[in-house]
Amino acid sequence: MNFASGSHKHGYISKLAISNESQKTLAQYIEAKEMEVENYGALEAGDATWHYGWTLHSAPGNPTSTMREVMTIIYYADGAKVIEPDTNARKSDLARWLPGLAPGDVAASPLNPLVYKK
Repeated sequence: MNFASGSHKHGYISKLAISNESQKTLAQYIEAKEMEVENYGALEAGDATWHYGWTLHSAPGNPTSTMREVMTIIYYADGAKVIEPDTNARKSDLARWLPGLAPGDVAASPLNPLVYKK
C-alpha cells in the first residue's frame, strides 16, 4: 500500500471514482502539493493497515494471476446520520451497506453494528 503522508490534512479532495484517470489526477495533486508517498512493502495474508479516511492511498498493480482480495472496515461515530449521496458510487454504497436507509436516518443497520459505546 502507498500512502500520501499528510494528505488527510487537506480534507475532502475528490469525488473521482477509482480508475486510471483518478490515479493520474491524484498523483498530479500529490506531486503539486509535494507530499511524501510512503510504501511499507507488500502485505501478506492476514496483514492490515489503518489510516484516516481522507488519507490518499493506493495499491500497486497486481503482478500475479491470483485475484487480490481486500476487506475494508470503516468506523464512524454512534449516531452519525446518512447524507445525500453525491456520486453514483455513494448511491451504490448506501444501497449496499445501509439498505433501506435514507438521508437524515441514523446510519445504523445489521451490516453496521455498534462496536463501542462509552
